[in-house]
Amino acid sequence: MSYEQLLLEVVQYIEYRQPNATLSNADHVLVTLFDFIPGSFRRGATFRRAANKLYRKTMDEPLAIINSFAFCGAHGCEYCHECYADHRLTNNHQIMDQLCAAFPALTEDHFLDRQPISYVFDKAVARTSGKEPEYECKEHHILDCSTCFDWAALAVEDMKRQAQSKNTKVIAVDITRKEKLQYLYSMGVNLPLTTRLLDDAIEKKFRSAIDASQSFATLIAKLPFDPSTLPLWSNKTSKTTLLKTVSRGNFEEAFANIRARREGKEITWPLFENTFMDARQTIMGLADGIDKGVKTVLIQDKDTKYAICLRVVEVRMLNEETPVMVVLCRRGTRDAPALETIRWAQESISNKKLSLLKVKATPEEQKLLLTVLNMNARRLPPAYSVKRNSSGSEATFALSFLLPLGPINQKDIGKLTHHTGCVVCGKKTVSKCSRCLSIEYCGVECQRIHWKEHKPTCNSLRGGDWVQFTFSVQPPEMRLAAARGEKISMMTWNNMSRATRDNMKIDPCDDEPALPPNMHSQNPFLIKMQRGLVGFMPPIMIYDRTRSIQVYLCHDVDLEGHEKTMAQMHTGQKGQKIYRWAKRTGDDKLSVCLNKAPPQDPQW
Repeated sequence: MSYEQLLLEVVQYIEYRQPNATLSNADHVLVTLFDFIPGSFRRGATFRRAANKLYRKTMDEPLAIINSFAFCGAHGCEYCHECYADHRLTNNHQIMDQLCAAFPALTEDHFLDRQPISYVFDKAVARTSGKEPEYECKEHHILDCSTCFDWAALAVEDMKRQAQSKNTKVIAVDITRKEKLQYLYSMGVNLPLTTRLLDDAIEKKFRSAIDASQSFATLIAKLPFDPSTLPLWSNKTSKTTLLKTVSRGNFEEAFANIRARREGKEITWPLFENTFMDARQTIMGLADGIDKGVKTVLIQDKDTKYAICLRVVEVRMLNEETPVMVVLCRRGTRDAPALETIRWAQESISNKKLSLLKVKATPEEQKLLLTVLNMNARRLPPAYSVKRNSSGSEATFALSFLLPLGPINQKDIGKLTHHTGCVVCGKKTVSKCSRCLSIEYCGVECQRIHWKEHKPTCNSLRGGDWVQFTFSVQPPEMRLAAARGEKISMMTWNNMSRATRDNMKIDPCDDEPALPPNMHSQNPFLIKMQRGLVGFMPPIMIYDRTRSIQVYLCHDVDLEGHEKTMAQMHTGQKGQKIYRWAKRTGDDKLSVCLNKAPPQDPQW
């Protein structure tokens, strides 16, 4: 008797031995079959084909068998709400040894609750050589690839991550390296997808960018952060709407809005084109809902694969311009059990006393919002709590808070795009480019990889006219006022500046600032040279990417240098600013490669 015939005989035996068992209970059938079939055969191709046939005989929904693991044939998920399928019991039997070795304190019942493996069709391609499809990986084009389809390793990794997320009381969300770079790009931090920066460095930049968009370090100086110490916001007593209070923007966006209105456009920023802008608009949508008395929100993608169930518990005020929305939230997905979220959604929809705000958000936007919620959840005191609903459907919801999200300012973008260490991977440097001495590397390999990208910049530094300037730490008007014993105030801003009260206030300048420290040593660094907008010979502001130096080139301090620089202004954007390489050559002196620009304007 062949093993295929044996499979069918076992099915008939199970029906006879257990009258209540039906052929639709495929999990029970297959688990029982494992007791009869040798392990060496279970791992073979013959068994996979036989099991595939048996599955298709015993289930109405299509199945995909990939490297001996069963997934719903429609979506490639172990667990699927839409297909009413959960194949973890069957699949666990094949990897039980690995699961027990990784988690010796757990039982088989615990493993039934592990995170399902989902959407395997993203990395698998069906190959139909016979009646039943077989699957090869997209990366190596190998049938049942043991590397790409190492289900045991994936299950163990997911369980470890699930255990960690339970310990930290946050919502589990996986974000790939590529996705983090795409999120950074949507925030204005442009790092190439091919960058060899270490994963930890990219993760740090990603989290720092989120905090910069929240102005977290400016608003909250001490952790843990306890919102209950802040005054409550109320739409009855507030002077303005919550929507207006959470709205953030900069001058560049304001000008874009004006242009859009002049052109007759109803929408300046179309949805689903920029993930970060979408997330900002979702938070504004939450605020608008609260203004209208709606505090329960269902954030869902158009295919209803992913959702965030969220309730705004209360709103507190950090200051007159900054609300803190305290929220309870949980993620629901089609490919994972989520009885609480389903129950919560059903209660919210059926409750006539409550209104439910429905928001469309891409899976990518939801991941970004969940990352913000997770970061902020960790900043709450352990004892901090809020009142949850009486039905218990919010018992497992995470507690967090949301701050307004806004565009990242120029200074923070400069810090996020500035790399310490090797320009390619961020590791400790041991050498420089011998031609221009402006770029540092960890070794020969990174230098060789980077040469094609660096070559235009390197050539732009060779043979340039390096001019030495004497700079001032103040513009002429301030020095003149100081000489007369008068006081003067100054305000500086750029297109990336936020139009907030703090940024628009005029600062008095009573004392002459100290000379900026030399953060660059003898190394060349990029500077922006930007002329003033008023006057016959306006001062030229000079600053680097991180604002470690911000000084002025003035005609009354260095007339020749001022004239030479003004003669170059026509080569820059709108004749107002240019980018050049510079070296610090003294306390108040810079040497600037004036007649050669970088091959392209840097991100600033």
